[in-house]
Amino acid sequence: MDCEKAGGLMMKYMDSALTDAEAVSLNRHIHVCAHCKEDFLAYDGIMDNFSEMTLSEAPEGFEHRVMAIISRLPEMEVKPGPVYGILGVFSLLLSLGFILIMNKETMLSWMYPYPQLEPLINIFVSISAAVDNISLQVSSALSQISLYLQQAGPGLNFVPLLLFVALSAAQLVIYKRERSVAHK
Repeated sequence: MDCEKAGGLMMKYMDSALTDAEAVSLNRHIHVCAHCKEDFLAYDGIMDNFSEMTLSEAPEGFEHRVMAIISRLPEMEVKPGPVYGILGVFSLLLSLGFILIMNKETMLSWMYPYPQLEPLINIFVSISAAVDNISLQVSSALSQISLYLQQAGPGLNFVPLLLFVALSAAQLVIYKRERSVAHK
């Protein structure tokens, strides 16, 4: 028996649906596989903890009352605006780009043995070079801004804090508007 099948039998054991033949088979596997034995002991401990728990019944009519409350709730219609879609696509592309750039060497070493991927490799290398160039320019611009702020005066050290407060306030206003629209 392999470990995957043993895992399935352990789930059946937890559901109390294990046949005698399956129990014997699982027991044999556990005696020779330390990893599965460790898993089984963990599951068995969970089962012991559950058996010690006392179950409480819900009061009479509880489900009916909850469903009645839910039925009275107003329908909430979420209409994502174009800004959310644009931000979502931007976030997705930024994340994907970040993952690809962080793993550039691994990706390329995986792709090089396959000649059919050569067009993709060329695209990936050129995009990677462009992203490296853009990140270098952004880093340079941020360094220049930081240098300018330091030269402008030590009193400007609070600028990042002001930006944070302004962004937080904007987020709060957006949140309150969305809540008021949802409750109408």
